[in-house]
Amino acid sequence: MQYSKKLGKHKSSTGIISLILGAAGCFALAVTFLLGTSNLEYIFKTSIFVGITGLFILICMGLFLFHRKIDNYHPEIIEEIPEFASDPEIDNKLLALDEANRFFGTSLNSSDMFKLVCSRINEIFPFAACALLVPTENRTGLKIVSAGGRNADAVSDIELDIKNGLAAKAAAKGLLEIGENLVSERNSIPEGFRSSAAIPLMQSGNVFAILQLYTEYKITADKRTTSILEAIGERISPIFRNSIAFESSLSNALTDSLTNLPNERAFFMILESQVAESQRFRDRPLTVLAIDIKDFASANLKFGHLSGDRILEFTAKLVKENLRKMDFLARSINDEYVVILPTAPEKTALDIVERIKAGFAKTPFKVAEGETINVGLNFGWATFWKDGDTAHLLLQNAQLRKQQSKSDEPHKVLWFPKEYVN
Repeated sequence: MQYSKKLGKHKSSTGIISLILGAAGCFALAVTFLLGTSNLEYIFKTSIFVGITGLFILICMGLFLFHRKIDNYHPEIIEEIPEFASDPEIDNKLLALDEANRFFGTSLNSSDMFKLVCSRINEIFPFAACALLVPTENRTGLKIVSAGGRNADAVSDIELDIKNGLAAKAAAKGLLEIGENLVSERNSIPEGFRSSAAIPLMQSGNVFAILQLYTEYKITADKRTTSILEAIGERISPIFRNSIAFESSLSNALTDSLTNLPNERAFFMILESQVAESQRFRDRPLTVLAIDIKDFASANLKFGHLSGDRILEFTAKLVKENLRKMDFLARSINDEYVVILPTAPEKTALDIVERIKAGFAKTPFKVAEGETINVGLNFGWATFWKDGDTAHLLLQNAQLRKQQSKSDEPHKVLWFPKEYVN
């Protein structure tokens, strides 16, 4: 990588320093030789020698301080962007991005792909930090999902206003945005960055993400810089589109589309891992819950399938709210849910069951305006070692206990007018 002309001047200044130091050294040696061969009195020779030595030391100290100042040179004092590699070099590095897309685009998740792409981009366009931003769930802002570079920590976990800032402008216009002074970013971006470039990543004419580069030098929005950044955007858009699609397909394979909970496949993956931990540490408790909705078929017939889907979503949300953070809730089939309670013995599991029941007792489900129902649940549980030592045995015994609870405590869903509930 070649550098700007100003940096070249700093390098030439270093050469001049060496030349001056060499000349001063030769001068001191020559004067010392003449003094040694002269007929001057000893005291005069000594005085002149001490003076020359002191002068030489002062010259050396001055050159040392000047050279140290150059060594501490920081890109912030440069008014020009570093000169980039020649066009053939850039083309080769851009080609490497195309190859990364071809070989890894459908097999790496977005985090791993981001690290790979960042290292390639830094060879083309040096940066202090880079960030991948995507819209928030409510579409009111942009959040950084991945960060890279030597100063990545400074931009991690930042959420930006969708209406302000460089990335917001790039997202709104679908065009490259270059900020020379980052005035609009100062409220959210820490000090230390001087300029930034926001590159929109496009799919079918729409922006699906923003790659933002932060630099410690001033980026000049000239034609060459713009063309390099736009070329980077064109290359990396399909890369991230493919990796995000891969990650999304993997997530869909393990997620229930109605409730957005993990599905039964994901449940067994986690449960197998938890069982292995409990087998390794025999004093580590583990309990599995099996849950279904009381008289769900009747509710479906009475209110229709749309209301039935809403009941399923309502149940998933309310059960999750009454679990611990470490617990794992998944939807099995139809109106059935399964829960993994790590480190929970039977007593703790029963306390959690009572908490869930209390939550449903005080939170009626709104079927329509003026009409609510109380949703009841059937529970079954199984604890590790006592009820089984494999994932399938634990789930089987939890479901069996749930079926037994249905016969022991028959129950029907009751529908109340809203005023009675209140």
